[in-house]
Amino acid sequence: MKLPELLAPVGSAEHLKLAILSGANSIYLSGENFGARKFAENFTVPEIREAVKYAHLHNVKVYVTVNILIKEGELEKVANYLLELYKIGVDAVLIQDVGLVKIINENIPKLTIHASTQMNLHNIEGIKWASEHNIKRVVLPREIEMNELKEILDYAHTLGVEIEIFAHGALCYSYSGHCLLSSMQGGRSGNRGTCAQPCREKYELNINKVKKINPKNEGDYLLSPRDLSLFEHLDEIVNLKVDSIKIEGRMRSNDYVATVIKNYRKRLNKLRYDKTSQALNRNIKELERKSKGKKGRSTDLKKAQDKENIAKLKAEQKLENLESLEELELVFNREFTTGHLIPKNNPMIMKRKKPGHQGLYIGKVHRYNPQTEEIHILLKENLIHIPEKGDGILIETNPNLELDNNQNTAENSSKDNKRLKTKQDKRAKRKEKRVRKEINQNQENNNGFIQTYGFDISSKPVLKDSKDKHWRKREKDKDIEGKLLVIKRVKENRKINFPLPKGSKVYLTKKNSLLNEVKDLHHKKENHYIKKSLLELYFRIDGDNYPHLKGNLKLDNGKVITLKVKGETPWEEAIKKPISNETIKKQLLKIGDLPYYIEKITINNNKRLFSPISEINELRRRFFNELEEEMIASYKPKEEDVKIAEENIKGLNEDLRKRIDLKSKVENAENDYNLSAYINSLEILKELIKDKKSVFDRIYLEIPPNKDFEEISQEIIENKSLQEHELNISYCVNFLKEAIEISKDQDYELIWKLPDIAHKQSKESIIKIMGILKKMNMRIDIMTSSIGLDDSLKDKFDVELYGNYPINAYNIETVLELNNYKTLSISPEIYKKNIKDLMEDYYKEMSKGITLPELELLVHGNIESMITRKELVSKKQLKLISKYNQKQRKLNKNFKESEYYIDSNEYYIKNRRDQYYPIKTNLNEDTIIILNCEELCLLDEIDYLKSIGISNFSIDARWKSLDYINDIGKAYRCIIDGKNDMGESEKIIEGYCPALTKANFEKGLK
Repeated sequence: MKLPELLAPVGSAEHLKLAILSGANSIYLSGENFGARKFAENFTVPEIREAVKYAHLHNVKVYVTVNILIKEGELEKVANYLLELYKIGVDAVLIQDVGLVKIINENIPKLTIHASTQMNLHNIEGIKWASEHNIKRVVLPREIEMNELKEILDYAHTLGVEIEIFAHGALCYSYSGHCLLSSMQGGRSGNRGTCAQPCREKYELNINKVKKINPKNEGDYLLSPRDLSLFEHLDEIVNLKVDSIKIEGRMRSNDYVATVIKNYRKRLNKLRYDKTSQALNRNIKELERKSKGKKGRSTDLKKAQDKENIAKLKAEQKLENLESLEELELVFNREFTTGHLIPKNNPMIMKRKKPGHQGLYIGKVHRYNPQTEEIHILLKENLIHIPEKGDGILIETNPNLELDNNQNTAENSSKDNKRLKTKQDKRAKRKEKRVRKEINQNQENNNGFIQTYGFDISSKPVLKDSKDKHWRKREKDKDIEGKLLVIKRVKENRKINFPLPKGSKVYLTKKNSLLNEVKDLHHKKENHYIKKSLLELYFRIDGDNYPHLKGNLKLDNGKVITLKVKGETPWEEAIKKPISNETIKKQLLKIGDLPYYIEKITINNNKRLFSPISEINELRRRFFNELEEEMIASYKPKEEDVKIAEENIKGLNEDLRKRIDLKSKVENAENDYNLSAYINSLEILKELIKDKKSVFDRIYLEIPPNKDFEEISQEIIENKSLQEHELNISYCVNFLKEAIEISKDQDYELIWKLPDIAHKQSKESIIKIMGILKKMNMRIDIMTSSIGLDDSLKDKFDVELYGNYPINAYNIETVLELNNYKTLSISPEIYKKNIKDLMEDYYKEMSKGITLPELELLVHGNIESMITRKELVSKKQLKLISKYNQKQRKLNKNFKESEYYIDSNEYYIKNRRDQYYPIKTNLNEDTIIILNCEELCLLDEIDYLKSIGISNFSIDARWKSLDYINDIGKAYRCIIDGKNDMGESEKIIEGYCPALTKANFEKGLK
């Protein structure tokens, strides 16, 4: 059984050591610049050099993340940085920007490239593109499902491409590389490593900006997913032959990195070496295999028995891993999910009540005594990590539980009054009333929402067990089965003005013993999971009595290093007692903490010689110092390869520094100014042809879904569309057929805008649709942002390619790499000066006679802030929406059902600043799009854009009315052609667009 590589996150030097000691096979880190975690501690170049040295000595590979999009002015700097990483001997670089792939392949071809998840390669066509571009590993998106993963793995391994998946850590709501929410909100882009995580904020689902859809006690964090954990499914991952499993968390704590890596290492080792664990896994698989094959009534009972047996075996497996599961929850979790990878699990991805760490669930409040301030916690069954003094506790109350507890208090109050005899009793009762009053006020202020109360345990808790015969139970404790933990006193919070009803959930958020274990990891070798290099030593004395030490070191990467060291002085004939072979062996074995395992040592010494122990020690020290240097050097490139790379980068930088007179180049260019429109309606397309001359030169036509928003949301919740994502082929073919016929002999180009995400079923459906159109002798060019699929479709159907802006064209190297496109849309994230720099290099390359795609810029419309495969609407929300729609339909007498019902409702999420983000769906019925709350408008920048060479402009008018498209289009056409007054055009736009923005165009990204 081959285990996958365990890849650990490293955000600091301490992370590095803890990850290696805890059992990581490889680590990934970032420099101070060009990494997707700008706010982690990160590493300077000298620190990276030391990190690589330390890791390689311990047989651990180092991957450096250069996984952001690169601005034009940064190309020289990033090229020099990549060269430095190559010289240091890093094992690979993780890349998002396809322009960097081109720079590396042309200038540093022996630097290993891994495609970051930000590149969003999610189908076999993307894997083929990676293979053709010298990419050795692809990190798949977290949205990949099991059937898609299996296909990609099989295909990738035939091409020699490794596959890496995320196994543990935070989940993004959006597809990586396709999220502009943070960028549009505050100029902090995930594509530039500065994401502000707006998905962890509160949002409100809203219909038509008038109806709030907010079920009781469900939570407001609509875009906040749980944390991913595939720990319990590692056996499946191993059997799939995934090459690497990745742990997310470069900005997490030291104890997170050490604990997560340690437990994943233990589990992986168990799967490989532990016979009991292997037998358990085999039994589960065998039962599942047999159960799947059974059909017919006669086997129903057997299938039920198999199901019961499987459940028992899995419960046994869970108990075996219980300590690890608890530790994983303790160090950080937002509740765990298996994400998209495990079938029928999609609704369990979201965590709406709380966006932060919740800790390990340990039980429920059994009762609380306000007088003595004792909290009695009924612990859950099989709990291993029982709270101790100094540990952290979090209590979560549900207002629905409060009534029962208050009733109990009221029933007992009259009895308690009869027992009030002393002043002390009366004082205690007054205190209880005061606390109870504060509790009620606190509850009213929170409007019935779930509240949390956290503290450190300041005194030793008392643990009681129902099995203990000596425990004298009170009346209130007679129903207890299990263990009860009594926290006697909370010094810092004596007045607990907080409801603690029976049934409140209790979480352990900090475990000091676990923290101390991490702190002591450096010193406790028995807790280390280092994979040491195997070393064979040979000692001999030559004819001149000089000592020789030779070693063969077997590295984990398959290399063997042979080293010979000769003593500086000969040994002398012994006058009294010669030095024994045992003494020599003993001294040579004193290697301390060096990461070698001496599996064999041979001493060849038949002479009666003597040497001071210090000389043997010096020989040993010199040997291991030189061995370390040889080992580190073995990972570095050859000198001749470095010289070639240095010359290449020098030439690249010289070319990048060359400047041209952009103004004169633009003036001399014969530019035809084109205006494109994105639409998704056949009815609007029909109306556009009624004008004698269209204001648009290109129409990017997107096929809308033939289901309404509620129906799609229902299918996402029920996972209907998550297993089979095949598009409605006949609907799509008829839609495109009609669009082609409508556009025949028109003065605009018609381009089919494909979905930006094309997983297995969607991609195969697109190919079928194109094939049917080809048989019908109908041809239509396509717009896509799916790298790999573009070339495949172009080759199969001889179509022109148009690149949509999620393709992330940031710099000239990306444009040069994507020269298979006819037109490329520039990223809407780029600052105006960055666009000017790009255009200067664009015209410089054009002057060399190189054919490049035309560049286009989106100048108006709602930018797509997010595209996601996760649910947005819950079951409870869907019920409320259904009730609202039924009510509206009764009120609307003119409501009529149509063949393809397009709902009249507009759906939004509203943020805390009262901004409304439109929610849309597309042809992929498992995909949701969230648009920006404000419409981009660069009307008054058109002259500037023309002056720097932009000649193609686009307007996103999807989901807009015909009047909007006509009027906005004419307003821009007139300004582009210089035929209209700016004030007049601005008035037209302001009439349609109440909220406008220039996004990052004016201020740039932070």
